[in-house]
Amino acid sequence: MFCDLVGSTALSAQLDPEDLRAVIAAYYREVAAEVRRFGGFVARHLGDGVLVYFGYPAAHEDDAERAVRAGLALITAIRRLKLRPRSRSTRGSALPPASSSST
Repeated sequence: MFCDLVGSTALSAQLDPEDLRAVIAAYYREVAAEVRRFGGFVARHLGDGVLVYFGYPAAHEDDAERAVRAGLALITAIRRLKLRPRSRSTRGSALPPASSSST
């Protein structure tokens, strides 16, 4: 499965680099938590994308279903981040709240 943070290019134009890095780090944490919850393996981070394997290192009969369920759960998890970007000229944080995932 490949997960990509939609709108990250536009977001990068609105945030300071440090804030963008924090947003992407929060996104990575959410992806990793949901992937682990469904038995997946984060293989690689590619920019703002995440490559995930299901069926590695251990195969399950329902790996395809686990991948779909993880993808659907990610939609909800990413919405919880509640990103409120601010312009570069505005001082203050545009960072998401700390992850509330419990895995």
